[in-house]
Amino acid sequence: MQRDTVAFTPYATIKDSFLMVVFCILFAWFVFYVPNFLGHADNYIPANPAVTPTHIVPEWYYLPFYAILRAIPNKLMGVGALGTSIVILAFLPWLDTSKVRSANYRPLYRQFFWIFVIVCVGLGWLGSKPAEGGYVIVSRIFTAYYFLHFLVILPLLGLFEKTKPLPNSISESILSPAPAASVT
Repeated sequence: MQRDTVAFTPYATIKDSFLMVVFCILFAWFVFYVPNFLGHADNYIPANPAVTPTHIVPEWYYLPFYAILRAIPNKLMGVGALGTSIVILAFLPWLDTSKVRSANYRPLYRQFFWIFVIVCVGLGWLGSKPAEGGYVIVSRIFTAYYFLHFLVILPLLGLFEKTKPLPNSISESILSPAPAASVT
């Protein structure tokens, strides 16, 4: 009989413990020896309470959501879209209606996923740009796609996509024999 799983301990426990120690050493080096290494030079400019800087942007991980906020001209709607763009991630398990969760067996989903990744990276880049001209138009298009991806594409894709046949077990998909290389 063939087993479909690998024992969690000791392999994963030792591997994860080693990685945690390496991370803590690296983190301690940053904290104790070079605390300002990842800081931005603008953080050392004295603040002028009478003027809001034009170049002010949030940290990189907030930039896509900041671009969504600025893409909508109405301030209240922009804040609503910002909140919805984060809350919608909590409902992702119910929005993806496909019975198959692995992208390995969903070729159409994989294409839409990579488009979504490009849109998110684009929103991050646009969040660091000034809210004027072509940047606003592109961020509005990307914002619309962001919401369409979750509210329209994922539910419909799960209903209409034809998936590849699933393997009988986990080990069958991993341990299946590789196709023989042709010798010419």
